[in-house]
Amino acid sequence: MFWQGKTVLITGASSGLGRGVALHAAANGAHIVATARRVPLLETLKEEVEALGVRCEIVPADATDPVQVQRVLDKAIQTFGRVDVALLNAGGGAAQVMGETTAEAVTWEMRVNFDTVVNFLCPLIAHMKDVGGTIATTSSPAGFFGLPKSGPYSASKAATRILFDSCRVELAHTPLRFVTLYPGFTYTDGLNTEDVPVKALIITKERAVREMAWAIEVGKERHMFPKRIRWLISLGGWLPVSWIQRLLTLFA
Repeated sequence: MFWQGKTVLITGASSGLGRGVALHAAANGAHIVATARRVPLLETLKEEVEALGVRCEIVPADATDPVQVQRVLDKAIQTFGRVDVALLNAGGGAAQVMGETTAEAVTWEMRVNFDTVVNFLCPLIAHMKDVGGTIATTSSPAGFFGLPKSGPYSASKAATRILFDSCRVELAHTPLRFVTLYPGFTYTDGLNTEDVPVKALIITKERAVREMAWAIEVGKERHMFPKRIRWLISLGGWLPVSWIQRLLTLFA
């Protein structure tokens, strides 16, 4: 019953995990505000959501642009009165090797994965901190280590992780809940399976959507999945940094 009648805002909703969560929430009675850049995919999402008997407002926007972000929020509030749940899911990445990449490419990665969160996060807090609700973000286990060929991506996800931790501390007195999701490798259009050293670590999109929706429903502050990824990250936290660095150089 968590989703019933709620207004759910999802960024990066046109495909992948964002689209999956949108359809899950809609199937359980939520009204959807979906935003992304690819209009044709948003339009087909609207059709699928409304076929489930709920409303769907699509607002095409570039989440790196604060002006466009504000337009999304204004439209959501104008249409539904408020936002109850937000999943900040927009983002992406490309393999980059420090020493070979450029400053422009590195800061682009931060804009795509950090700015897209911050641009929504700050106005959403202002809107929701008195009435309550849930703000979730799709992060990554990569945000715990400086992975080879993924340094800028890891840095952007680490920044989001720390920012959400600060939100929990500073806004503990409010009825807001903050959920950080750490899906492991997932079969989506954005995954290059050649970049995954152990194929057994990859899970299906359907599994990832179920895990994400569950964490949002119960208000779990941090949820990393699958367990085998969580165990690896936990083990890494106990090992000396020098050991981790030597291990990661094997994949550089």
